[in-house]
Amino acid sequence: MNIMKISKLISILSMSISLLILLYVIYRAEIIHSGNEKNYYIKYYFFAILINLVSFLSFFAPDKFKIKISIIIFIFLVSIYFIETYLFIDSRDFRIWKAGIEYDKRHEVEAYIEIKNIKPNIKMAVAPSAYIHEKNQSLFPLSGISNKETILCNEHGYNAIYSSDRYGFNNPDYEWDKKQIDFLLIGDSFTQGACVNTPDSIAGILRKSSNDRGVISLAYTGNGSLIEYATLREYLPLVKPKNVIWLYYENDLWDLIPELNNQILLKYLNDKNFTQNLKSKQNEINILAEEKLSIEENKYKLSGNAHKKNKYSMMKFLKLFNFRVFIKTSLTKEMKRIIVPEFKEIIKSAKEEVEKKGSNFYFIYIPEYKRYKKNLSDDFTLNDYNKVINFVKSLDIPIIDLNKEVFKKQEDPLSLYPFRKSAAGFGPKVNQLITDIIYKNIKTKD
Repeated sequence: MNIMKISKLISILSMSISLLILLYVIYRAEIIHSGNEKNYYIKYYFFAILINLVSFLSFFAPDKFKIKISIIIFIFLVSIYFIETYLFIDSRDFRIWKAGIEYDKRHEVEAYIEIKNIKPNIKMAVAPSAYIHEKNQSLFPLSGISNKETILCNEHGYNAIYSSDRYGFNNPDYEWDKKQIDFLLIGDSFTQGACVNTPDSIAGILRKSSNDRGVISLAYTGNGSLIEYATLREYLPLVKPKNVIWLYYENDLWDLIPELNNQILLKYLNDKNFTQNLKSKQNEINILAEEKLSIEENKYKLSGNAHKKNKYSMMKFLKLFNFRVFIKTSLTKEMKRIIVPEFKEIIKSAKEEVEKKGSNFYFIYIPEYKRYKKNLSDDFTLNDYNKVINFVKSLDIPIIDLNKEVFKKQEDPLSLYPFRKSAAGFGPKVNQLITDIIYKNIKTKD
């Protein structure tokens, strides 16, 4: 085959692939998402149109130049897919396959739809963070659907399910009627109990440790410090706990950033008397969450099997799933996090709210996975570890530092994370270990 034929074949192949990519973008944006995600897909439209333009111009490019560029692009793509293969081998999917264990790989929405056919009243957890970017809000929910069996998530091979309480949190409802509440927990997914069943969560284990005297968790996946503070403001007045435990995870400073752009959440920070009176608006919260569920369910049904994020498929390989996650993480969450003034004000105000109730306030520091994956030192500035610890100490708030009291005492800290990978929560054994440390420290100080 001569150079001219090879050159023409390259242009035809390039044009065909470019058109397929453009059609796929149109399908995702206009059919699956009904044109409602234009801001998100604009960059993909731009990329698809650009490569179509380049492919068209390639028909007029010099043959030798075109072949050289094609060789460079081919080598680049082979390198990228080699990296994708490496990242897959280091992924949870591969570790599950290598462990040879039974693992429910259904996407949460898929599991929700299928379980709902058997249990029509079951729901899926809708986190407060799902409402962060909505415009013209009249209500910002800080919990999920109330009094329903709820699917949480899957990181251990099964879909964790809990029965939500009257306010939509992961608690047995009768906890709110107890006269004595030993512990009230504030936090994110690690505190909510992702992805284990309620008895194996930190709150569930604390209930057993305290002889069932009363433990309430106000935690939810995706919560940052401002949502946590707002939740404390709304629901603390309903009980008088002996101890309030603020469980801080190292990415909370990152989660705080979008919360500071939400006008309703900002009111909690700027007005100490502000309240949405959420305890009397649970029906409205339920309706908003149901609407979110319907949207997710419709998206899943339109996208079919392609939306199964827990299944590593050939399509995910072609779309460089692990590589894109790696790049996104490197360019965003690896950015330096600093203790913004708002974080300090939140912790200070939370302490004041708790002390007005006559309750004890504790700060629990939960370290991030990558601290041990990358062997980061305690003075590494990415997470402002020492600054957070020193600031909390300056407020005379007792600290339980799980980095020192649990993880550093392990020969292999990564073994505490499910399949040695980053996760939304710990498994039952690690939750037991953490709860033992928390209970021991607080009971000693009591």
